[in-house]
Amino acid sequence: MGCLLSKRCVFIKSNQEDVSSDSQNKKQTEFRYIDGRRFHNAENVVYHLPNDEDEADRLHIQHFLIRYIWQSNFSAPVEHILSKPGAKILDIGCGAASWSFDIATTYPLCNVIGLDISPYQPTQIKPRNFEFIKANALEGLPFADNTFDFVFQRFVLVGFTIKKWPYVINEIVRVLKPGGYVELCEPSNLFDGGPATQRLLNYGEAELIKTQGGDIDVYQKLEKYLQDQEQLENIKKEMKQSYFGKKHNNLEFSKANTGNVINGLVSLKPVLTKTLQVSDEEYDELVKTCEKELLDLDIYFYMVRAYASKIIANNNNESIIQNNL
Repeated sequence: MGCLLSKRCVFIKSNQEDVSSDSQNKKQTEFRYIDGRRFHNAENVVYHLPNDEDEADRLHIQHFLIRYIWQSNFSAPVEHILSKPGAKILDIGCGAASWSFDIATTYPLCNVIGLDISPYQPTQIKPRNFEFIKANALEGLPFADNTFDFVFQRFVLVGFTIKKWPYVINEIVRVLKPGGYVELCEPSNLFDGGPATQRLLNYGEAELIKTQGGDIDVYQKLEKYLQDQEQLENIKKEMKQSYFGKKHNNLEFSKANTGNVINGLVSLKPVLTKTLQVSDEEYDELVKTCEKELLDLDIYFYMVRAYASKIIANNNNESIIQNNL
């Protein structure tokens, strides 16, 4: 990837943004700032994590942790597709574009489009075959039917409402080419957590997601969402179980995996202190205790990948009928 820490990188700015006062006003209304962190301020957006450089750093590290856990960037049988010149790949909710950049670099013959509600991908390491599109998937995908060979979507549970999941899946199938693949990946909440971990994540963030209309258990429903689509076949599901504790992993991985959760909780501080109704000091103590619990206890979570291919319409029978007329 060439640059892991986005603080050293230049971030993509929206095409509409310039140094004019109008663009500055637009930027101020597009984002809101809480305790020094930058958050989305767009309409119809439920995503509650920040979208600043610190969060981009966390997302980059999270990408490599996910890749390490799975030992791959995807599970769908799309190696031949990605290696095909001109193949079109869509990454929905690309965030800091870590997955997109990884794929674009590994498969330089394909064209990768990252879609998100904000452009904050580093430019200094942007592959030539990557393009960013600013759009909200909850309002529809701005592409023609049968455009993409592979559509990938990962860790969007904090940005999607329960009501919108079927709609987005419909949109994915619409823009997917016949014979192309879709892959969804989502995590569970944490299991067997200590008191601080449960309060922060099993109650705090879970309650926040529920209040915003989200589904903390969507990882259990990905396969069903694909099965409900009449245009998909070869539907598969894979699951990984990942522990945080030192006795289950090498120390380096445990610290990195734990650090990702802790940094996520730091990012959520402006929001979760209100949800939990605690002071900043109390929240910091909870996070410190949670870090110790993650390293010392048998806390784990699941990740699910569900994938399928779009049915290729069989026109043989129609051809036979026409020939007999």
